[in-house]
Amino acid sequence: MNLDLSVLRQGTTWSAAVLSAILFSGISLIGLSAFDMAGEQIGSGGEVRPIPTLVFESLERDGIEGEIMNDNGFIDTSLLAGRIMIIDMMAHDCANCHAIQYHLEERMEYWESLVDDRELAIIAYGSWYDESIEYLNQSDNDYTVPEYPTGLGSTEAAIFENGTVGDPVRYLTSGGTGAIPVVLLVDHEGYIIAREFTGTPLDGWSSFDSSVEVALTGTDEEIVAMRGIGVPEVNTSLPSLFLLGAMLSILVFFSPCAFPVLPSFIGFQMSMAASLEGSSGSDGSTSKLPLPPLLGLASGMGMVIFFACLGAIAATMGAAFAASGLIRWIALIIAGSLIVLGILNLLGWSSKLFNAFQRGLDRRMGVTGPSDAPRPMRDMFLYGAGYAAASIDCTAIAVIPFVVYLGSMGINSVLAGLVGLTLGLLLLMVFIVSMVGYGRGAFATRINKHTNTIKLVGAWMMIYAGVVLTVYLRRPDIIQSAFAS
Repeated sequence: MNLDLSVLRQGTTWSAAVLSAILFSGISLIGLSAFDMAGEQIGSGGEVRPIPTLVFESLERDGIEGEIMNDNGFIDTSLLAGRIMIIDMMAHDCANCHAIQYHLEERMEYWESLVDDRELAIIAYGSWYDESIEYLNQSDNDYTVPEYPTGLGSTEAAIFENGTVGDPVRYLTSGGTGAIPVVLLVDHEGYIIAREFTGTPLDGWSSFDSSVEVALTGTDEEIVAMRGIGVPEVNTSLPSLFLLGAMLSILVFFSPCAFPVLPSFIGFQMSMAASLEGSSGSDGSTSKLPLPPLLGLASGMGMVIFFACLGAIAATMGAAFAASGLIRWIALIIAGSLIVLGILNLLGWSSKLFNAFQRGLDRRMGVTGPSDAPRPMRDMFLYGAGYAAASIDCTAIAVIPFVVYLGSMGINSVLAGLVGLTLGLLLLMVFIVSMVGYGRGAFATRINKHTNTIKLVGAWMMIYAGVVLTVYLRRPDIIQSAFAS
């Protein structure tokens, strides 16, 4: 392995590390801001009305769930009438959900000290129904069972005043997309008065926390003034399902689990374009950089094919998929791979790894010719798949239940929803890649003078992405604390 360790003694390398840290932070904040805005806009519809009663299977722990369970052992929010409720829509294998849990547990004692006329109840609603009640009640290195009442939901857990039932995920998540986490603050008359779609809100939880204080200590007039969040109707027409898939694609693309990867993806594209200038294969062949929309299409196809393969695996494994921990391991493997590839790229060796991959692929397909010629479409396809895999801890628990939901309504519904999801992902990827590609082209003369720095920035971006993603997956409380400070 021929690694160029001399780069570690060069000042340019460490200057690029500092520049990368600044760019990484800025692009991450932009991505998280886009997620926040998308979640609010997508979830802004619906009639302002009380939420349905939730009745769902309980963990039945002594001293925790007992007070709010009905005779069948199910958590029943009708028993909480008149109380302020915080509803944490979560799952065992949802890292971003855990950040919300840590915040709620951290603030529980303080909120309880504010209780006077209005009591507070915090409940966790298990929103990924493929997880079993036993799995939800099982702590491990990455998940601890919530300290507040917890249970596993179902597609009929929402009960309306007229007696109809429905799936709370379709009524209480952003736009009915099913994307979690979601934490809702519900007033004493059942109206939603605040919510968050991420465990790392950019305001450090100040807005949500202040709303909880108003709900517990404010006047009725102050609480009524906060009622502006609606509960949408579920529309299962084909155009509505297509739109639902398109909306879900936005939340998937800017998922909080992907926020460390977005900067490295942009850095990778810039670095690849810089490396391609004047490069050639061993036989003298060259590769012209394709148009940015084509590169975006390749990356988008990488994302779509990854999710298709994941869906096929989930369908084959059935309920065992949720309990396998496979989602978490895929995300951790990708995080580790980003660190390794970033280091190899920094030391000038990663291209050899891609060439070895290409030689193996060429042998399998019977293709002859040089395998070390630049292949930007291949590289962008692979990084697109990697982008999807890195965000799997947040996106799988939205995409897979969405597909199951569509499947319950027939093949036409499946096609409508998946076409919306696919087109949304492709268009977003084409837009981001085109914006970066054409932006680089506009300043090509200046940028080309700094080709080496751009390559170093791209390498550092990958390293930062892997490190931050690993911390996010294993210790989301650290990331949550960073945003809260």
